[in-house]
Amino acid sequence: MILHLQYGFENSNNCDTVGKTLRYYRVHKGYSTRELADKVGVVPATITLYENDKNTIKYKTAVLLADLLEIDRKLLLDDYTTFIDYPCNVLLQEVRENLSLNQSQIAQEIGVAQSAYSVWERATRIPRRQVYEKILQLVKRANIHI
Repeated sequence: MILHLQYGFENSNNCDTVGKTLRYYRVHKGYSTRELADKVGVVPATITLYENDKNTIKYKTAVLLADLLEIDRKLLLDDYTTFIDYPCNVLLQEVRENLSLNQSQIAQEIGVAQSAYSVWERATRIPRRQVYEKILQLVKRANIHI
């Protein structure tokens, strides 16, 4: 007599944080933390921090992880990295136009130099996480949903 046991893998419905989502798909794909860390160029402790929601996943790392795990990268993005993924330069232009501001005026509202804002709109650089909250206030004021 052959007995066949099947171990049911829990579904992803309990993945209510980015960390739980990462852990679920890592285990589902059969990667150890070390294997996954090696593939994305971080130390295993970093993967553990991500999975325990102790550290936010940087945008480029989230994209690499999603590609390796063959999942939609939005599952691994927090609010800031979702803003970067939008792409943020298009969103910034849209906000500025909806609020009828020029680059100098919007830069002043955010509290940065006009030259810094200009490179964001040209997609040469991205805004830092520290100014994201100020940008988000303008996004809400412009009545735009990300």
